Amino acid sequence: MSALQEKYQSLTDMAGGYGLTVEEGEGFIRITGALNSAEDKKALWEEWNRLDPDYRSGEVVVDVSAPEGTTYTVQSGDSLSKIGSHHGVSWQAIYEANKDLIGDNPDVIHPGQELKIPQG
Repeated sequence: MSALQEKYQSLTDMAGGYGLTVEEGEGFIRITGALNSAEDKKALWEEWNRLDPDYRSGEVVVDVSAPEGTTYTVQSGDSLSKIGSHHGVSWQAIYEANKDLIGDNPDVIHPGQELKIPQG
C-alpha cells in the first residue's frame, strides 16, 4: 500500500462503500461517480476535509455528483465558498442559483437563509 493510499484510506473506503470509482495516479487519487444523496456527498467532503484541511494538498481529485434539489440552511459564520466546498460546487454556482434571494452582493448571506445547492 502506498503512503497516499494509507493517508486517504478512510476516504477511499467511504467512496468505495458509496459505489464510487477510486483510482490512484502518480501522486494523486481520483474519486469519480454518482452518489445517491446530497448527504452522502457532504459526508464524503467532510471526510476529505478532515484528512486534508481546506483541501490544500492537491493529492485528491473528487468528481462526483448528487441528486438535484439539495438545499442548505445558512449557519452563522458561513460563506458561499465554505458552503460550496462542503457540497462540492463553486461559490459562483451557488450564487447564480440563489441570486434572487442573495441579491447583488454574494458576500452577504444571513443565518437561516435556505439556499439551493446546484448539482456539482
